[in-house]
Amino acid sequence: MPDRSPDPNSRLAVGSQPVNRRTRRVPTPDEVERPEVLQQRQQQLRAKHELGRPLAAGARAAQPAAPLPMAARVQAGLGVVSLSGALFVGDAIAIGVLAVVGTASLAWAARAVWRRPRGAVAEETGLPADALEALDGLLVRAAPALPAGATEAVKAIKAALLQAQQPGAMGALAPQDRLFVTQCVARYLPDSLEAYLRLPAARRAEPLGEGQPSGDAVLIEQLLTLQQGLARRLQPLQDEAAEALLRQQRFLQAKSRE
Repeated sequence: MPDRSPDPNSRLAVGSQPVNRRTRRVPTPDEVERPEVLQQRQQQLRAKHELGRPLAAGARAAQPAAPLPMAARVQAGLGVVSLSGALFVGDAIAIGVLAVVGTASLAWAARAVWRRPRGAVAEETGLPADALEALDGLLVRAAPALPAGATEAVKAIKAALLQAQQPGAMGALAPQDRLFVTQCVARYLPDSLEAYLRLPAARRAEPLGEGQPSGDAVLIEQLLTLQQGLARRLQPLQDEAAEALLRQQRFLQAKSRE
């Protein structure tokens, strides 16, 4: 390959970037990625890779749009009839009147359609959205520090909470079970993770006291306790889903024999 080292006797300016100050574009401060921004983005990507999608992106359902008011339907029908009648009338004045009435009626009906409330995306999970978002942020911070056993337990807890976010799932639970699931999102899991993160990284693998387990072991035990509690309380939902699938199978088998 030819030697690309600059010639010391040359008058040409050589550099790895544009050397013409008039054509060189200096990035603005907003375009320069700050170290803390890059670190936060890396944490989010790592948490998404290791722990799955955020809980706040759980099941959502769209509300149906509001029905068209009866007055708007009448106006739309009147507009169509008036404009259609104008095609079969010979008198110029009558044509003009029918055209004006038809146009005004259709415009009024179109205005009613435009102002009709749209279907909004609504949460049907029964879990507080702000608590879900706060827990997602905490998991992003905690993901790089979690020990191996804790990562699998957190995945299982998130899977259970995603199941609880299915439409109608929380409403099918008993009040005390529904309260436990809600508190897992708002208090139980965040408190365990926050207490673990407050420990210095060097002490997490060491015993917390004489004859006591390490911080890693205590965190894993707490996460497994929450996982088992969620699984026990959400078991009726799984049983109901299994029974619905079996009913569908029996129905299809009966139809196939007809």
